[in-house]
Amino acid sequence: MEVSVEGLLEGKEELLEQLQSFFKEEELEKLARESRFVERSTSRLSGWMFLQLHLLMESNGKEFSLSDMCQEVSERHGVELTKQSLDERFNTFAVGFMRQCYQLLLRQVLDVGQQQAAPPHFSRVIVTDSTSFQLPGQLAAFYRSNGGSTSGASVKLHQQYELLQGSILRLEVRDGKENDTLFLQDLDYEQAGKELHILDLGYYKPRHLQALDSAGGFFISRYKTGTRLYIDRGAGKLVLLDWKQFLGQLEEGSSCLPEVYLGKGKEKLKVRLVAQKVPVEVAERRAAKQQRKQANQSKSGRYSWQTSEAKKQLMGYNIYITNTCLEQLNPLQVQLYYRLRWQIELLFKIWKSIMEIDKVGRMSIFRFECYLYSRLMVILLSTQVQRMLKGYLERQLEDFELSEWKVMKHLKKRYSSFARHSAKAAEP
Repeated sequence: MEVSVEGLLEGKEELLEQLQSFFKEEELEKLARESRFVERSTSRLSGWMFLQLHLLMESNGKEFSLSDMCQEVSERHGVELTKQSLDERFNTFAVGFMRQCYQLLLRQVLDVGQQQAAPPHFSRVIVTDSTSFQLPGQLAAFYRSNGGSTSGASVKLHQQYELLQGSILRLEVRDGKENDTLFLQDLDYEQAGKELHILDLGYYKPRHLQALDSAGGFFISRYKTGTRLYIDRGAGKLVLLDWKQFLGQLEEGSSCLPEVYLGKGKEKLKVRLVAQKVPVEVAERRAAKQQRKQANQSKSGRYSWQTSEAKKQLMGYNIYITNTCLEQLNPLQVQLYYRLRWQIELLFKIWKSIMEIDKVGRMSIFRFECYLYSRLMVILLSTQVQRMLKGYLERQLEDFELSEWKVMKHLKKRYSSFARHSAKAAEP
């Protein structure tokens, strides 16, 4: 599927035409039947209507009631539904249908992104991160909290974001209590050749790093305190890295050990170790945060929790490990690439502050999951619009920079009227 952004700024019609191609009514009705959301040809509420109903929500899930939905269906399609009959349509089949719609949209967005040219050193630069938010307490049986939620219920969204093309590669909904590393189990390592993965510490798993390296992929990760690193003393003799000696050699700026070994057993992964001393105030903030965390853990009475001396010492440094070579990234570039993670953190902030994805009212598990998948689709569509605009403007203007924050605010403001126009234009 080709997406042209030539003349994108000449009016809304061009943009509507581009995005209309993501959802075909016939394809949606087929998904609705396959998912068993629609089982009778006489069903008053079609899959197309149900998807529109969710995508065109003008307010967040906390405010959008069943009565509002019934009114929307009546005004848009002339179909009269009672609150009870609509509520009954929210079931496991409805969730399955919305999930399939989301997966369909994600596949098509990926098809568009893969048309971009590859950079010289890396085929793609991928950031993996997650965000979580609390849910109403009655959803605790379905989405457990990791303990930081007052309601006992929370959900976690994992995202893989490709920085060079500005596209979302994976976006998954998981239990708030689930360990981040479980998200890595489904990754296709065979497709990782020449990809550069920038990983948060939550995804730190030596076995995953080893798999990326074996597939020809690359990574940059923060060093996780306590992980054993070895240096070669010659003749294949590996000894533990002496952190005190290494850090003592550091001056202001950064330092690098070009050959360090990571892992257990005989099969160890060769990486570079890059370290940078941080300002005193940064180290002090880290120490204060660690003290608060230690105090909170002690108050819980579950166990006595102490910060090791090694961890205290390492708080004064930013330490990274990478399997890239010096010709690909020098030590300063390693640090700069890792800081690109702020872009995905900005996206998460946009989702919450502007898209209000974390504003969830009291509702059934089926309504919540339908709502959540609809918001993820709105995010995908908004990201796609932003990517189109950015690509067009960067080709037309020099030294142009597009503010994701301003674009998302504008898209949210205009989304309702835009989507209504699109739905009307798509009707036979």
